[in-house]
Amino acid sequence: MMAGKKLGNIAASNVGSVEELWQAFFANPVDWWDNRKNKKNPKYPDFKHKDTGEALWVEGRYNPPWVKSQLAILDTRMGSLYDQDARIDANIVACDKFLPF
Repeated sequence: MMAGKKLGNIAASNVGSVEELWQAFFANPVDWWDNRKNKKNPKYPDFKHKDTGEALWVEGRYNPPWVKSQLAILDTRMGSLYDQDARIDANIVACDKFLPF
């Protein structure tokens, strides 16, 4: 009976810690590596913290229900941010050709 109770506590603590990790991810997504597009193994995490190495999976068992909808919003925002960066970089390169240095 104690083993079952202990397992329940572990599951409950995992839920809390996973939710906290997702909150940390959404608070500072640039602090995490996004591995979704280049995963060679499905067991490899979708996101990994650059400093701590903590890992998150989009299809994680204990994920809060709001994770996927928030990821969709973040992807849209980050995509438009990267598009702006690409335009800025292209403009800088184009201007470099006209500068005398």
